[in-house]
Amino acid sequence: MNGSFSFDKLTDDEFGYFKAIVYREAGIKLSDMKVALLQSRIMRRMRALQIRTFHEYRSYLAENYDHEIINFINAVTTNKTEFLRENKHFDFMLSTALPYFENSRSDEIRIWSAGCSTGEEPYSIAITCAEYFAKKRNVTIKILATDIDTQVLVQGFTGIYTKQSIEIFSPSIQSRYFNPVDTDKGIQYEVIPELKQMVFFRRLNLLDQAYSMKKNFDIIFCRNVIIYFDKDTQRVLFEKIHNYLADDGYLFIGHSENLSGINNKFNSIGHTIYRK
Repeated sequence: MNGSFSFDKLTDDEFGYFKAIVYREAGIKLSDMKVALLQSRIMRRMRALQIRTFHEYRSYLAENYDHEIINFINAVTTNKTEFLRENKHFDFMLSTALPYFENSRSDEIRIWSAGCSTGEEPYSIAITCAEYFAKKRNVTIKILATDIDTQVLVQGFTGIYTKQSIEIFSPSIQSRYFNPVDTDKGIQYEVIPELKQMVFFRRLNLLDQAYSMKKNFDIIFCRNVIIYFDKDTQRVLFEKIHNYLADDGYLFIGHSENLSGINNKFNSIGHTIYRK
């Protein structure tokens, strides 16, 4: 099928159908104001599949659900991130959290970046840890980076970024932790192998009944994720996060988020930083 595509519009019934799947599979509750957004996101998959109508795509999704649902969720989820986003959290790691764990942990610090998107957050964490421990005793840093979107996980695992995206770091940090690489998009910058070895990328749906992690985490980043969930989903999620956080661990959430009315098992210490 050649030529430019022209699509029909999402009907109220189709919007309700797809909206329900997004909520069930990803916990994201779309308001009725998000019709145009959902329509444009689904059209990405329709173009890839050479499907012209939402009715056809609805049938295709139903018939190939186990395979297509991952592609559908990849298309409709939002992935906005950047290096050192909300940098007060990284300042706190340097001034307070890492010094504490340096003295209270024998040989390993475990960190979870939940909703890691394309990897800027976990690599910002890794750089922060590497800088702090550069001239200190040897401590193993293990960072689990999870997201529901398989496409962003691939980019994070690859660890290649634009010059513009890494310019928030000082020139010395850039030269220490990124190597220039020639790509089909020109010169870009790849995270050094030593940093990549700290970060483990995995697909994880935060709505899953149980997670596969066997050990607790000293620090958990779950930032700018819960704004897409309703209160009931937030309560379930943070009960799980509480269970996976070490008894003296720290939780970082997004600057526009708070746990009031969601979970009272964390103590706020300012700047959307909590302690169990």
